[in-house]
Formats: sequence, C-alpha cells, structure tokens
Amino acid sequence: MPDDAREPTNPAKDIDRTPSDGTAEILYLLDRLEEMVGISKRVPFSSRVMVEEDEFLDLVDQLRYAIPNEVKQAQRVVRDRERIISESQQEAARIVDAARSRAEYLVSDNGIYKEAKQRGEELLKQIEERRKREMGEVDVYAMEQFNKIEMAIQESLEIMEQSARDISVQLEKARDSIGR
Repeated sequence: MPDDAREPTNPAKDIDRTPSDGTAEILYLLDRLEEMVGISKRVPFSSRVMVEEDEFLDLVDQLRYAIPNEVKQAQRVVRDRERIISESQQEAARIVDAARSRAEYLVSDNGIYKEAKQRGEELLKQIEERRKREMGEVDVYAMEQFNKIEMAIQESLEIMEQSARDISVQLEKARDSIGR
C-alpha cells in the first residue's frame, strides 16, 4: 500500500498504555518493532525479513507520536538544569564577590585600622569598667579606713579632753590645798 493511500492512524489506538511515562512508551514500541522483525518471514538466502507494511507503518506512526513528548520532557529537563546551573553560578559568584570584598576590606589599611580601632575601643571600655569597679572597691576600702582613723582620732581627742579635765581638776585641787 503506498504512503498516500494509507489511512492516517490514531497513534494512541494500538498502544498498550501500561507504561505511564514517554520513555517506557517508546521502549515498548521499539520492542514491538523488534518482535515484528523476529517473527517475520525471512527472505531465503539473505538476512532480510518481510514485515507487514501496515503494522510496521502503524508502529512508526506511534513512535512519531510518542517521541515529541519525550523531546518536550527532555527539553524541559535541559532548561531546568540550565536554569539551576545558572542560578547556582550566580549565587556562587555573589558569595565569592562578598568574600573577596570582605577580604580586601580586612587587608586594606583602612580595614585593619578600623578593626584594630574597634577592638581597641572595646578593650578600653572593658578596662574603664574594670577600673571603675576597682576604684569603687578602693573607695569603699578607703572610706572604711578613714572611718576607722576618724573614730580613733575622736577616741584620742576624748581621752585628751578627759585627761585635760582631769589635770584641770587636779590643778584646782592642788591650788586649793596650797592656798589653804
């Protein structure tokens, strides 16, 4: 039957649609073609076989129908892969740029100076806080010692005042006893 005389076939009508993805469908159709060749009559004294033209052309039509789905799926996978690679490369470039900028900043005189200044300021702040704490402790200790000294001086003054009074009283008594 010539190609023009052959009726267009519905590619889906003869396929056992047990396999659900396009790859399985194509493999199934290729297996059917291979089976067709295996069970076909051989031409005597050659390695050729005779196949039923209609059956063969139906399988070819079914393959043509199945292949575009596979091609579409493959193209989508390739596009997705290229998009993911592109995004990954952009992200990697961004990370490298950020790391390079940070490294350049840290290595630059200004960056090192700022880092050192910032750390120095933090250390000075810690030292100042420590000094204030210690000064507070020293102040408390000094005040305690001053209070003790003040109390000792007051006690000494009281003793001296009492002694002066006692001496005054004794002098008065001595004058009185002499004047009598």
